[in-house]
Order: sequence, then C-alpha cells, then structure tokens
Amino acid sequence: MLAAAVLLAVATVTVERAAEARGEMPLLPPSLLKLPSMSRGLAMITLFSVGFGAFMFVFALTVQNGLGANPLESGLAILPMAAMFFIGSVVSPRIIGRFGRGALAAGGLLQALGLVTLIAITVSSWPTVSLIEFAVPLVVIGAGQSMLFSGLFRAVLADVPKHLAGVGSGVLITLQQSGLALGVATLGTLYLALEPASISHAFGTVIACQFVIVVMLVLCTGLLPRFNKDQVDGQPVEM
Repeated sequence: MLAAAVLLAVATVTVERAAEARGEMPLLPPSLLKLPSMSRGLAMITLFSVGFGAFMFVFALTVQNGLGANPLESGLAILPMAAMFFIGSVVSPRIIGRFGRGALAAGGLLQALGLVTLIAITVSSWPTVSLIEFAVPLVVIGAGQSMLFSGLFRAVLADVPKHLAGVGSGVLITLQQSGLALGVATLGTLYLALEPASISHAFGTVIACQFVIVVMLVLCTGLLPRFNKDQVDGQPVEM
C-alpha cells in the first residue's frame, strides 16, 4: 500500500499539472502549492499538528496508566489547556492584527515555556505528582499554542486567491488531520517503546520532542507572509 501510494502520488501530480495547463480546474492546482504562504505555512501547520497529536495521546496515557486517573479525571486534567485555548482563539485576531508575525513567535515561546515546566514537574515529582500541579503549565501551553495555531491558519491562506479559497482550506485541513495522525504514529510509538522502563521519562522525552518542534516553528515565523487587517479579520479558524 505504501509503494502504491508513492506511484499514485506521482500520477496525481502529473494529471493535475496537465489539467491546469489545459485551463481546467483540477482538484488540487499545482500552482496553488507554489505560493510561499501555502508551501511554508502548510509545512509548519503539519509540524504543529504532529506535536499536538502526540501530546494529546501521551498525556492521556500518562495520567491514566501512570497516575491511575480514570477517563473522567483525565479529561478534567486537560481542561485548563482547553479552556485557555478557547479564550486565546477568541482574542488572537486582535493581537495578531497589532503585532503580526511577532504574536506567533511570542505564542510559540509561551507554549515552549509551558512544555518545559510540564516536563520538570512530571520528572521531578513522579510518581507522587498531582493532576492539580499540571494546571498552571497547561494554562500556559493553551494560551501559547492558541496564538500560534490561529496565526498559522491565517498565514497559509494569506495569499490564496479568492476563487481557490475552498481548495486551499481543504488542503489545510487535510494536512492538519494527517499531522495529528502522524504524531500519534511516530511520537506515540516512541512513548510506548520507552514506557515499560519509565513512564515519566517516556512522557518527558515525547514532550521534549514537541518542545523542539515548537522552537523550530518560532524560528520559522519570519518566513511567513506579513498579516494585514483584512486577512486577520476575514479568515476564520477551523478545528
């Protein structure tokens, strides 16, 4: 199946290029992917999703298998991050409109700070760590990643022509979902491989990988297109 996927991908690119050259509207116009906002933004949103998907997977396993929490307690433990992510998504358009790409970088740094704090608490206090101790770093993580996530969505669609907005949004959502699954498959597998030896260190290793991803995204924010007021006000964020 993997080999067939490579062949089908090559065939798809060939067919789509030929269709666009004839003046037709292909399912995925190759010229769309050549836009800097698409090529750079899509790569960054995929990386972000890899880290986010892995985080949600290993956090649930850590608090349930390692700390003995039930599914309800596990869900409540992640609530501070979810609530702050919601609040951050509401206020982010104004902040991004004022500070532009700098807001994305600040959000990424805030998320990185929260991840480091979460690792320190888990590793240093294990196995007596309380779920309450996770609240503060999770609030910081939620605030930071909401800013980074919102900005990346807008950056991807910044230069997309209006008549291709639907196609651009479809590609964005597809790669976001693919990144989430890829994060579980890769970093989730790493966690499961390390878990028998030490759950806390397995968790810390995966979160450290997400930290590296976030730092890379912060360093790459300067490659994104600049935001203007119309883009910030006119592009909705989808989950």
